[in-house]
Amino acid sequence: MIFSTPEWRQGEVLWAVCLRLDELMSRSPPEKLGPMIRALLNTKPWRLVVLIGTLAPLAIVCGIRWEGTGGAVSLASLILPVTLVALSGRLRWTLAASCLVSISIAIEAAYSGGPDDGNGLRFAAALVLIITALGALVSTTVRFLRNSIEDPRTSLRYLRELEQLPVPVRTETAMPPESVVSAEFPVLLHTLEDIGRRISMNLDLETLLPAIVSTAKASLRCGECRVFLWDQQGSELVNPLGRVHDEQADVDCFSPSVESGLGAWVIRERTLLTSERVEQDHLLKSELSDDDYVPQAIAPLMAGGDLLGLIVIDELEHQSSNFERMLDTLTNIYALGLKNAQLFRRVEEMALRDGLTGLFNHTTFQRELRSLVRKSTVNGTPLSLVMSDVDRFKSFNDDYGHQAGDDVLRELALLWKAVMPNSAILARYGGEEFIAALPNCDEDRATELAEILRSTIEEHPFLSHGREMRVTASFGVAEFAGGSQSTDDLVRVSDQCLYTAKKSGRNNVVRYTERSVISLRSTS
Repeated sequence: MIFSTPEWRQGEVLWAVCLRLDELMSRSPPEKLGPMIRALLNTKPWRLVVLIGTLAPLAIVCGIRWEGTGGAVSLASLILPVTLVALSGRLRWTLAASCLVSISIAIEAAYSGGPDDGNGLRFAAALVLIITALGALVSTTVRFLRNSIEDPRTSLRYLRELEQLPVPVRTETAMPPESVVSAEFPVLLHTLEDIGRRISMNLDLETLLPAIVSTAKASLRCGECRVFLWDQQGSELVNPLGRVHDEQADVDCFSPSVESGLGAWVIRERTLLTSERVEQDHLLKSELSDDDYVPQAIAPLMAGGDLLGLIVIDELEHQSSNFERMLDTLTNIYALGLKNAQLFRRVEEMALRDGLTGLFNHTTFQRELRSLVRKSTVNGTPLSLVMSDVDRFKSFNDDYGHQAGDDVLRELALLWKAVMPNSAILARYGGEEFIAALPNCDEDRATELAEILRSTIEEHPFLSHGREMRVTASFGVAEFAGGSQSTDDLVRVSDQCLYTAKKSGRNNVVRYTERSVISLRSTS
């Protein structure tokens, strides 16, 4: 074969040398050369010729003064800029620089004098010949190498990259008439622009999901579109909009499964699936036989490699050749909209809730409490407040460390959620203080819940890094009296009861009445 011939091997070696030289010349100079040398290497050739013309008189004067140099001073002073000009590959500038150096050497040799005048002139002539020949040779070689490497018809680099390109496969597809494409393309762009604008403006999932359904039905001309969101924690699909048409049981009853069937296949393969493909692929049809009904298309909603959900399309008016491409484009737009909405909701949650416990923060609780006070005043319903503080939490942190303290606070938040009713507004009020607003709950019921929570905390084993810790808490309970009492008054009263509970021995519940402050201690 031709690749095993000596000529080919010699050519390959030559091209390898060329590529190596080109790589070395294209690299930026090392940092250790300093700014001055880097500036010289990047200087244009004509500037170097001007520099040679400027330094040549000085070299001549020095050579004449020292006597007997034979042009050596001019050669030593001007050899560096001549070399840089030659390495640029500009033959004309190289010859001009060599000519200036030769004139400088000749003048210096002629006027430097000395006992051996003839030998000095012959030495100078040899220097002139050598520097001119070497400059022309170096410049020509550099220019040849660069032209050979940059020529795409002969470059070994180009041939190697060409060998790695995939071979295009020709497919016989019927192209639509140019008039039809030119007529539909502006309409398609306008439709996608309108959909992108509507989706990007909705950062709330409650309004975004109906917008996705409506735009998909209008652009794809389908009668049915359903969106299923992926719950990563539960590893399940959730339909946030529910059923749309109850009279169509065959469509509405279809729900993709994450364990088998169409939904599991799309989730695993992360690709669009149509009923036409299922019918044509017998192996795929047998694999997806668990589903009795196959919609016309199921597509994954992907953003940044993350699965956000599935979109189900059915009842198409007509199956067009661009349906799959249009659906794929729409799913990309919808996925970006869902991702933005989820990120926006996450930012909102971070602003409303405490990052450690997940409960509401102080600001959010105050806002919710004012709303509950207004409702209680208007409707005449009871409203109670339970405030708690961990006993000796500072010494607890000193003994076990702040990491263990954070573990305790997270566990306490879970206990509050487990004991308090779902209607309660729970918050981390500050530091180790927790608070709960209980709507439709009088002081007796609030005191009972506080006592249950107090005993639960006392008996609960708190674990941190394999160590078991015991924690107690004190509670203050107050009920909204109505009338002129404000939210600040209600919080201040419950805080006073909490202060009384801590002064009276801690690990107890204190409630407030108009007559007195009553302290309840556990009989256990």
